[in-house]
Amino acid sequence: MSAQPRPHAARAGSEGRLRRAGAARARRRRRAVVALALSAIAVTLWLFGGSSRGEAPAGLIAPQRSAAQAPDRTLRIVLARRREAMLSLTPLTRQGQLDSRALHAAVERALPDTARLRHGDARVVYRYDTSATARAALAVGPDGGIVTAVRRAESATIAAPVIRQAERNTCETAALSILLATAGVRVSQERLQRQLPRSGPLDPRGSGSERVWGDPELGYVGRGSGGGAAGGFGVYPGPVAAVAKRNGTALSDLTRASPRRVYRRLLDGRAVMAWVGLSEGPYDEWRSPRGRRVRVNFGEHTVVLTGVRRDGSLRIVNPLQGTVEIWSRRKFEAMWSLLGRRALST
Repeated sequence: MSAQPRPHAARAGSEGRLRRAGAARARRRRRAVVALALSAIAVTLWLFGGSSRGEAPAGLIAPQRSAAQAPDRTLRIVLARRREAMLSLTPLTRQGQLDSRALHAAVERALPDTARLRHGDARVVYRYDTSATARAALAVGPDGGIVTAVRRAESATIAAPVIRQAERNTCETAALSILLATAGVRVSQERLQRQLPRSGPLDPRGSGSERVWGDPELGYVGRGSGGGAAGGFGVYPGPVAAVAKRNGTALSDLTRASPRRVYRRLLDGRAVMAWVGLSEGPYDEWRSPRGRRVRVNFGEHTVVLTGVRRDGSLRIVNPLQGTVEIWSRRKFEAMWSLLGRRALST
């Protein structure tokens, strides 16, 4: 009587064959996936210049690029506050060259009119220059690239406290207190007045043009309260800048600078302290203790320029009465000239 196969042994053999067949199918699937991935990589490398001869990899059919499928040439225009404008150059290209008129119109559509930026405590409004930006884009060429939009400041407002001078002849230290505050330094005008060096006696000695009194280029002349024989005078930029430096702020001397440079400073977000004449005189002169001839305008005063408006007028903080005023450029320039165009800026 022959031996019969055991049922459980037959089942075990069948399950083993099934596992081997499943493993073989899994290996074939993995090989197919790897081959497909390698083919995709090869096509990608060829499309983006991986082949120096521009040929398709072996075994692949090269896709044909029509004019409609050609990669779009793009100009990226960098704007303020990390913003960008994207401009397609393909429809603006004629026979391989950018059409300047079409480009100008496209740039004009892409750019906003203005950008408002903060520089510390200053708010500056810039206007984008379409023509200058279009010229920069034209220089990049039809293949595209990156340009920074050209913008020009047209107005500025600098945050500043409004301070009234404590005494009749202390406009300089009141103005300096305002100016320092625009740079984040808070010092009272009374403290600044105490820190100013003095020049000469409190009151002039002698008579006529041979009188001896102080030199405002070296220190404060006279009495802050305005009392005494001559009523006091004041001080010029040099000693004022020295006091500012003592309080941690280096000022730029704009004395005899052009008005345009002063306005440029304001548009950069920097306040300007200016010596102006409230009147054309009275003028007087004397000699300093060192013998230097000193000629002054007793209408001397100081104000702080804290902005330029869109119409070109100037925002002024005037410590005489503690007011904010709007002056025309013509008015400022005339009054500034009466005191020798003296000025300091943060």
